[in-house]
Amino acid sequence: MLDWGREVWSAILLGIGAFFIVSELGLPTNFESFAVGVGFVSLSVMTYFGVPILVQVPVFFVVVSIVILLAYRFSKREEGPPPTAFTPLSLKGRVGRVVEANGSGYVVKVNGEEWRAESDEPLTVGDEIVVMDVVGVRLKVKKRR
Repeated sequence: MLDWGREVWSAILLGIGAFFIVSELGLPTNFESFAVGVGFVSLSVMTYFGVPILVQVPVFFVVVSIVILLAYRFSKREEGPPPTAFTPLSLKGRVGRVVEANGSGYVVKVNGEEWRAESDEPLTVGDEIVVMDVVGVRLKVKKRR
């Protein structure tokens, strides 16, 4: 015969678990509430069968962790458009800065990357530029006004 105290505590823990699981339906969480609810249900079962509290607490945290890891693994959300492949042509219209000026051309920094560039007008280090075109592996730039 089961002890009355264990049955009562088991029912209370089961109710708390059910509350967390149902609350997941109305909350904008990423299954954390559901995971805690499953953890409480596991506590309820362990309490019902008389598992010592020193075993219940670590099992609770392990169960919650496993459910959260599984939920994140299987419910990846895609936000925004999918990434597109980079092409040098996508640099047209981007703004950059001249980082080196020498007799054979320029080196400009656009989107955090350095590119060789050419311009029809004279440029100096520090000038802000706009990419007009891509010719081979060089950028055709002009001074930003």
